[in-house]
Amino acid sequence: MTHDGFASLLRGYRRRLGLTQAALAERSAVSERSIRSIERGGRVPRRYTAEQLAGALDLTDEHLMAFLAAADGLLRLQRATAPDRPPVADGAAAADLSRPVPRPVPRQLPVDVGDFVGRDAELRAIVERLGPHGPAPHVVALAGPAGIGKTALALHVAHRLAPQFPDGQLYLPLHGVTSRPVDPGDALAQLLRALGLNSAALPAGADARAALLREQLADRRVLVVLDDASGHEQVAALLPGGGNAVVITGRLPLTGLPGVTVVDLAPLDEAVALRLFAHIAGPARVATDPGGAADVAKACGGLPLAVRVAAARLAAHPRWTVRLLADRLGDERQRLEELRHGDLAVRPSLRLGYQTLSAPAARAFALLGTLPVATFPEWVVAALLDAPAATGAGVLRELLDARLLDEVGVDRAGQLRYRFHDLTRLFALECHEAAGTGDADPAAVVTRAAGAWLGLARQARDGLQCERLYLDEPRTQAVPVEDRVASVATRQPVDWFEAEREALTALALSCADTGSHAVACALIGSAADFFELRGYYTDWQRMSRAALAACRRAGDRPGEIAMRRSFGITLLELDDLEAALEQFRTVRQLAHELGAHPSAAMAGKEIGFVLGLLGRLDEAEWMLRTAEEELDRIGRQDSRALALTSLAFVLRQRGESGEAVRIARAAQALGEAQRNRFVQAYAGRGLAGALLSAGLRDEAAHWARRAAELYTGIGDPIGAGQSLRALGEALADDPAHHGEAERLLRGAATLFRGHGYRWGLALTELSLGELLVRRGTGEAVEVLRASLRFWSDEAVPALLARALVALADAEERRGGDARTLLEQAFEHYTAIGSPAAAAVARRLDRAARVASAS
Repeated sequence: MTHDGFASLLRGYRRRLGLTQAALAERSAVSERSIRSIERGGRVPRRYTAEQLAGALDLTDEHLMAFLAAADGLLRLQRATAPDRPPVADGAAAADLSRPVPRPVPRQLPVDVGDFVGRDAELRAIVERLGPHGPAPHVVALAGPAGIGKTALALHVAHRLAPQFPDGQLYLPLHGVTSRPVDPGDALAQLLRALGLNSAALPAGADARAALLREQLADRRVLVVLDDASGHEQVAALLPGGGNAVVITGRLPLTGLPGVTVVDLAPLDEAVALRLFAHIAGPARVATDPGGAADVAKACGGLPLAVRVAAARLAAHPRWTVRLLADRLGDERQRLEELRHGDLAVRPSLRLGYQTLSAPAARAFALLGTLPVATFPEWVVAALLDAPAATGAGVLRELLDARLLDEVGVDRAGQLRYRFHDLTRLFALECHEAAGTGDADPAAVVTRAAGAWLGLARQARDGLQCERLYLDEPRTQAVPVEDRVASVATRQPVDWFEAEREALTALALSCADTGSHAVACALIGSAADFFELRGYYTDWQRMSRAALAACRRAGDRPGEIAMRRSFGITLLELDDLEAALEQFRTVRQLAHELGAHPSAAMAGKEIGFVLGLLGRLDEAEWMLRTAEEELDRIGRQDSRALALTSLAFVLRQRGESGEAVRIARAAQALGEAQRNRFVQAYAGRGLAGALLSAGLRDEAAHWARRAAELYTGIGDPIGAGQSLRALGEALADDPAHHGEAERLLRGAATLFRGHGYRWGLALTELSLGELLVRRGTGEAVEVLRASLRFWSDEAVPALLARALVALADAEERRGGDARTLLEQAFEHYTAIGSPAAAAVARRLDRAARVASAS
C-alpha cells in the first residue's frame, strides 16, 4: 500500500466515527500533529502508533488486521528503500556498546484542561494519596456517569503531580464503554512499548506481560493514567506497584482493587457550575444576567460536560443573550439537542452507556424515563417489565453499572432508592420515543406504574391508625406486586407513606393531566388518610384540585364526588371554611342524585362540623344529628363517633354543658368500641373539652392526657399538640398547676409553629394568653393580639369573641381601655346565640355605671 493509500484509509476510519483530528488525538494519545502528517502522507506510523490509532478507531478484527498490516507494510517499504548507514569503525562500535542505553522517559499526558474549576476537596485528597508521602498502594479510581468530568480531573491531577514522577507519565485510553474495550494483554503491550521495549521482546500471555511491566517499573517513579476503564478485570493486571502511581477513570467505582481509593464524582454545585460557565462564556457577559446564568446551570444539572457545551454555544454566538440560551435549554424536549456544539455533545456520551445494555435493561431504561417521580425503589423495575423481582434486580444492576442510574440511599421504610440525572432522564425519554414498541405511550407506562403504587398504598392505608375518610373508590384495579415488597407497606405503613409521598403526589398529578383520572382518584383516595394524619395539606390540595378538574372533564360523577370531598377537606384544614362548606354541600347534593348514600352521609358530617365553626349552631346541630343517623344506618361507626364529637362541640358553644358531656361520653364509648386508636383519641379529646366546659377539670385532664398519648402512639403530631393544649387548659384552672400548664401550652405552640398549622397555633396562643392574664404576665397582650389577628381573618365567631374577651381582660389589668373589645365580643356572641353574651353584657353595664359615677 502507498503512503497516500494508508492516509486515505486512516482518514476514512476517522470520519466514519465523526472524529476530528483533534478528537482522534485525544482518544489515541497520538499527537494531532502526527495524525495530520500521516494523513498528508508525510509520515509512516510505527507499529505502536498504528496500534494506538486502531484502538481509538474501534476497528473490528478484520479491519484491525488490515489496518495494522498496511502500516507494517509501509514501514517495511520505508526500511527497504532507506539508504545504507555508513560503516562504523570497530573501536567506535565497541565504545557505543560500552555505553548504557538510556531508557525512554514517556510524556504521554494529553493537554491539561485550561479552564478547570472546582473539585477542590477531591483534588486535595487525590494529590495527598498519590504524593510521595501518601500510603501505598498509590492507586486512585475516579468514578461517575458520563460527562461528570472524570478525565478532566484525572489529567488535571496528573499534570500537577508530573514533576514528582521524573521517570515519565503514561496515558492509556481503555475505551471501556465502547463495543471494543482494550484487552488487558494489548493494554500491557502498549505500556511496555511506551517504556522502550520492542514488540518482538514482549511475552505472549497477559500474566507474563504484567510481570514484565512490574519488573520494568520496579526502580522507577512513573505516573500511569488509565482512562475509561470497563471494570476490575481490565485494569487489575495494569497496576505496577512500587513507587509508581495510578489514576483510573471509569463509570464504575472500582472498589474491588486492593488498597484503591475510590472517588465517586457528584455533579457540580450551582456556584461552581456558574464559575465554569462564566470562565468559558466570559465573566462580563454572564454578569449581565445572573438569573439567566443560574437557569442555565440548573438546566445542565451540574454536569460539567453540559455546562461546558452550553458555555461554548454562548461564546460562539456573540449576539445571543444569556436569557436566550436559558430559554432554549428550558424546553426539555430540545435540551439535549441544544447541548451540542461541534465535537462537544452530551447525547453521544450517554449513548455509549446505553449501547452496552441488554435488551431488557434498555427497555427498562426507556420505561423508567417516562415516570414523573424524582426517586423510586427497586421493585418498580420489575413492575414496569412485568417480570419477577430477580429479573428486575439484574436489570437494575446493569443500569447502575452503566452509570445511567444513581443510587440515592435507603429511605425511611428501608428501601434502596434510585434516580436519574435530569439529562439522563431526558435521554431515556428519547430512547422511549424511538423504541417504537408496544410501550410507546408514556401515559400508559405511568398508569401501570401508578397501579403498582396504588396497590401498596391501599395495603399501607389499611395499617394506619387514623381517621378513615373513605375517599378511595374500589373501581380502579391495582397492579399486583410481590408479597416481599407488599410486606414493607403492611408492616411500616407510616414509614412507607413518608418514603413514597412525593412519588404518589407526582403520579396522581401526572395521571390527572394525561386522562387517567380514575387512577388519580384512587391514588389520592388511598393516600388521603395519611396526608390528613401528617398534615400534608398543600400537596393533598394540589392533587385533589387536579383530579377534580379531570373528573369533570371526563364526566365521571362518582370520581367528582370523591374529589370534591377531598378538596373540601383540604380547604377546611387550610382555614377556608366558606369554600369548604360550598364543596361539601355540592357533594351532598350530587351524592343524593346518584344514590351514593355513604358519600352523602360523610359530607353531612363535614357540613355540620363547618357550620359549628361558623357559629351557625342550629343548622349545625340539625345536620350533625341527621348525619349521625345516616352513618349509623350504613354501619360507619367510626365516622359516627366523630359526628357525635362535633355535635358535643356545638352544644358547648350554646352553653348546654350537661348535654354536651352526655353526647361526648356517648362518642367516647363508641370510639372505644372501635379498633382505631385515632377515633379513640379524637373522641377522648372531645370529651375533655366538654368536661372542662362543665367545670369537671380533673376528669378533663385525664382524658386530654390519654388522648395525647394515643395521638403520639399513632404518629399524629397535630392531634397530640391539640390534646396537650386541652390538657394545658384543664390545668390552667388550678393555680397550683399554672407552671405545668404554661409549659404544655408553649410546647404545643412550638409544635404547631414547626408544622405550619396556623389554626392550632392561634387556638393555643388564645389558651396561653388567657393563662398569662391569670398570672398577671405582661406578655399576655402580645400573645393574645397574635391570636386575635388570626381569628379576625377567620369566620369563627365563638373563638373570635373569646379572644376579644381575653384581650379585654389583659388590657384591664394594665389599665387600658377594654370597652371596645367587649362590645365587639358581645356582637359576635349575640350573633350565634351564645349564653356568653349575657356575661359580656353584664361587664359592659358595670363599666358604664363606673364611668357615669366618675
